[in-house]
Amino acid sequence: MPNVGRLRPVCDRAVMEPSARAVCLVRYVEGGALSTDAFAVQDVPVRPLADGEVRLQALAISVDPYLRGRMTGKDTFFLPQFPLGEPLMSSGVARVTESRHLGYAPGDVVSGHLQWADTAVWPSGEHDPRLGGLAKVDLALAKASHWVGALGLNGRTAFFGVLGVARPRPGQTVLVSGAAGGIGSLAGQIARIQGAHVVGLAGGPGKCAVLTEQLGFDGALDYRSPTFDDDLRAALPDGPDIYFDNVGGELSQKVMWSMSRGALVVECGQISTYDDEGGGWTVDIRPIHANGLRWQSFTTAQFAEYEPAAVAQLGHWLRTGRIVALETERHGLDALPAAMVGLLRGENTGKMVVTL
Repeated sequence: MPNVGRLRPVCDRAVMEPSARAVCLVRYVEGGALSTDAFAVQDVPVRPLADGEVRLQALAISVDPYLRGRMTGKDTFFLPQFPLGEPLMSSGVARVTESRHLGYAPGDVVSGHLQWADTAVWPSGEHDPRLGGLAKVDLALAKASHWVGALGLNGRTAFFGVLGVARPRPGQTVLVSGAAGGIGSLAGQIARIQGAHVVGLAGGPGKCAVLTEQLGFDGALDYRSPTFDDDLRAALPDGPDIYFDNVGGELSQKVMWSMSRGALVVECGQISTYDDEGGGWTVDIRPIHANGLRWQSFTTAQFAEYEPAAVAQLGHWLRTGRIVALETERHGLDALPAAMVGLLRGENTGKMVVTL
């Protein structure tokens, strides 16, 4: 894989068998664009299982925008920084190949917070109990990539963001930024199910066409268009009732200046700022103050007790065609660094996922 380094094994023993392959972060990147040379593929030892542990073979690994905040080396992010030289972690789906845990047997397929490795032990030494355990999943109901996308963190974020925070009423206008991404594409569809008039913001006419032709959005605007300011005023002369924001930055400032007093901003993410100095997440509150906007941020942790119901409803919508799960799928462990960089560059349509 171009520009991706390879580290020496973490152990100095001349012979280390068996071993697994993992993707690690080798340097922090803050105040600039992430590139693939910040990662390395590393051989890591495969140790015997202790009581309460399972060995997993990865099937699908989620690539998510929030991971960028754990790659800056700054302690201002709401999650801890990834240790350099150790396997990265995110949501994943894997098959149990060996178990010393009473709750899991070889052959079980599970989802959870997993290492970027082809084979790994769970829980790892770095596992944070707040990240939860493993949940068994059924590949007969949905393929592995869906369990980290529409039925995983992306789906739950869109579900709770729309139904638990935005709460659109029939006839209200919902504007979604990052609408062709993993969360935005689902959030817009869920808002449509609730009877809202949904307009999406996406980068380029191709992605805009996907929103209206495949996902049923009522309208779509290309935020890269030189006429975007005029297009936004023409499409929403009074601004949206609800702005579901996945991108932050300059685009969101423009949208907020267009909104009417009392309208709601639901802050889901700030991906356009993550490469900025200090790790981003800066917001100019002047339009919020001037227009008397309501601002609400959230994370899925606030709704943890409702996650099983959310997944059940999302699964029903997916199986009955009420929602469409868009995916950009890349293959193999070595594809993970480029997938992460590509996500931040907007190379994905829908969920960015790597399958093994």
